[in-house]
Amino acid sequence: MNKTKNNKITSFDAAECGAFGDVLSKNSDTWKLKVGLLGLGYFEYWRMYPKLQEIVRKDLDGVHERLKNALPGIELIYPGMVDTLDRAETAGSELAAAGVEVVIVFEGTYIPDFITIHALNRAGVNPKIILVNTQTGFDLCPTDNYMATMRNSALIGVSQLTGSFRKMKREYEVVSGEISDPAIYREIRRIVQAYAALRQLKQCTYGLVGHVFRGMYDLEFDTAKVKGFLGPEVMTIQAEHLIELWNKVGKDELDSVSEKLFKRFRSKKIDIEDVKRSCRIGLAMEKLKSKFSLDGLCFLGQHYIEKMTGAPARIGASMMLENNRTMVACEGDIAGLVMMQLMYDFTGNIPFQAEWGQFDRKHNALFLLGHGIGSPEMAGGDNLVTLSCSPEEWGFKGSGLNYEMIMKPGPVTMGHFLNVGESWRMLISEGESIEFPCLPCDEIHAMVKVESPVEDYIRQVLKKGAAHHLIVVHGHIVGELEKVADMMQIEKFIIK
Repeated sequence: MNKTKNNKITSFDAAECGAFGDVLSKNSDTWKLKVGLLGLGYFEYWRMYPKLQEIVRKDLDGVHERLKNALPGIELIYPGMVDTLDRAETAGSELAAAGVEVVIVFEGTYIPDFITIHALNRAGVNPKIILVNTQTGFDLCPTDNYMATMRNSALIGVSQLTGSFRKMKREYEVVSGEISDPAIYREIRRIVQAYAALRQLKQCTYGLVGHVFRGMYDLEFDTAKVKGFLGPEVMTIQAEHLIELWNKVGKDELDSVSEKLFKRFRSKKIDIEDVKRSCRIGLAMEKLKSKFSLDGLCFLGQHYIEKMTGAPARIGASMMLENNRTMVACEGDIAGLVMMQLMYDFTGNIPFQAEWGQFDRKHNALFLLGHGIGSPEMAGGDNLVTLSCSPEEWGFKGSGLNYEMIMKPGPVTMGHFLNVGESWRMLISEGESIEFPCLPCDEIHAMVKVESPVEDYIRQVLKKGAAHHLIVVHGHIVGELEKVADMMQIEKFIIK
């Protein structure tokens, strides 16, 4: 472990270098979600109908295979069919030893709730439970005998579990459908992904350099409420830490990165020195992330970073988005940073931090104007991106630097958070980014078509109340965000 000059561990605010007692020594990126499958059948039926046991076992083995395909990248633990209390004890112990945090319950037949609950209690301390009601076939078969009805008796057992869980005040999710229907496995994946994303957020530390832009009350936040509801720790970092690293950026490294960026895109109204000034901040931001083991970064540019460094930090943010897949937001928008992280986790696409712009009645679309926080990949190709000057001047030298580009066509999801009273509200919407000429506005922007008449859409948003920032990403993930809001136990505002 590195030590400070006096060989002591200190706070990151007090130390110039070395080991910090209040900062993780490295990013917590080794966590992997483990999910358990609890497949159930009732031993009493085996003596009554000897063939049924093997039929149900094969049904549950098929569930296991479908879940493996539906949950790529997730470690799935299946201890085999549970049909007795002894098997519940063994299976629950195996799930506990594996460290599962989510248990998916499939009943191959009815089974009394005490056996299922015993297995769940042995599986760990209050795991996330997904109850799945299934049957073989979408419709009732007129020729089914009693054994066939027992094979499809899961609804009896699942309904019994829900009654017991409500009496015990135990939380659970519910999925229902035909046992081989891909739709139920998509829904299970949505729930598991939402849990994993929220679980990951709770391990995150976001660095905040500066503060919320003065007067933007809609973005103001309480760090305890961010931690309590949204998940991440917010660590306020003095600008001196960034400036110290900015001063140490080497000439060779800076020249290499700047020249590569300058050659990569067409440019207008800027020169290589503008590129160098902005890239220098980007390199310092990357070093700040590494030094303090940050999972995301939020900053105030304007008269804060721009004044101190003589350059806007927008390209630096974009460098981190593109090169490190580290989410970065501006103007102290921590809630927007959380939304960016969720959207990236669900889609693998870099989000765009935008602001509500104008409406376009002809295309029934929203014009969304950026603050320079986005990645060139959202445009669809380097040939569609221009390096341009910064459209707003807050104290930098030269022309500044920014991307001028428009979001490529395709389905998108939009969202943000608003702190309302004691809790938060999540705005969730979807639309379609449409083909439209890139405006000569020296800024990142988008044209998003919505389902409702666009003027009515805006009235609904304004009537409900929203942050003036909006996060946009390619892909439809409304269902995933809904699940996260439910797990956060916050209000949802869904608009089409």
